[in-house]
Amino acid sequence: MKDYLKHYRIRITALSPIYVGAGKLIGKKEYIRRNRRAPVEIPDQRKMAMFLLSSCAPAFEKYMLDGRSSAPDLYQWLQEQRIPDVAISSWIQYSMDTGDTLIEAQGKKDAPQKEIQSFQKDAYGKPYIPGSSLKGMLRTALLAWELGKRSGSDTELADKVRRAAREERGGRGGFLKNEAEDLECRIFHKLDRNPKKRKDAVNSVMAGLIVGDSDEISVKRLVLCQKIDYGCDRKEGKLPILREALQPGTEIFFDLSIDETIFPYKIEDIFAALDFFQELCYERFYKYFKRGRNESGIVWLGGGVGFVSKTVIQALLSPEDALEVTDHVFRATISKKDYEKHKHEKDLQLGISPHVCKCTYYLGELYDMGMGRIELLRRV
Repeated sequence: MKDYLKHYRIRITALSPIYVGAGKLIGKKEYIRRNRRAPVEIPDQRKMAMFLLSSCAPAFEKYMLDGRSSAPDLYQWLQEQRIPDVAISSWIQYSMDTGDTLIEAQGKKDAPQKEIQSFQKDAYGKPYIPGSSLKGMLRTALLAWELGKRSGSDTELADKVRRAAREERGGRGGFLKNEAEDLECRIFHKLDRNPKKRKDAVNSVMAGLIVGDSDEISVKRLVLCQKIDYGCDRKEGKLPILREALQPGTEIFFDLSIDETIFPYKIEDIFAALDFFQELCYERFYKYFKRGRNESGIVWLGGGVGFVSKTVIQALLSPEDALEVTDHVFRATISKKDYEKHKHEKDLQLGISPHVCKCTYYLGELYDMGMGRIELLRRV
């Protein structure tokens, strides 16, 4: 084993539901709910299709091609076809509790069922968290940590970001893109693998941080969660967005390796960066909602967590400047209609942007989305 390669075993324990999206939707014709109190059941699509094509192919094809919003959900249609429950049960791959989730819009019985945003799964249908997602979490924390150490002594990048934000250059897809690349280049691009193009990723010291995919996670740990916007006024906005998420208490294990010839940080530095970023998120955002936790070891992982956990604006700028720049980000990257719909114009007045915290319910308790506790288990 090379002496310059250091290997570590890491655990993240979910303190709230964690969602890592697969970029796929489970439509109302792809899941089964037998009654309003029943769990959502996800069938094996191959087994279900083989059965239905062998027993009622014309009706099944017609149903699948029916694009009307008023078309029955899958279980209603199966009942219409008089498919026995024992046959349906033989297709089920996994199921999820829906106790805190409104499948029907606004609780109306006649409202259409909603699509479900699927959790990332491997080729065998087992949930897992990709190494790229885990490494992205670490990269953001390290970048914020470095910017925090430079705060007050290096104002060039901060001034550049403020000017670019005020001018709202670049449009939706490219807003602050150059400035973000400059930040990464300034902090991480210390290698001379391609000296002619400093922004080339081959120059980044992050190449020396190798993060593997997590171990597979049991599908029994999946729960259905609804997106909740929790405001500064303590009001809850329940949105018709459903996600598969890992339930609190789920343990996520993964391996991390450091190439000391490339990566200038030790494992202790990574944990220090995570704690710095967590404290920043709490002080600049979560405490305004009386949410989050003011303690070390907390990480924010996955989708649906919110703006503050995915950016380093708070580390780069003062609270006042960060508020202004964040407002410009929303103005430049979403439509005017959506900006007004989500009442972003209130952010400057309230002194916090965005002015909602991303939450969900589980077992009757309101949770912040995507919170976990990270621990170093051992050096391998």
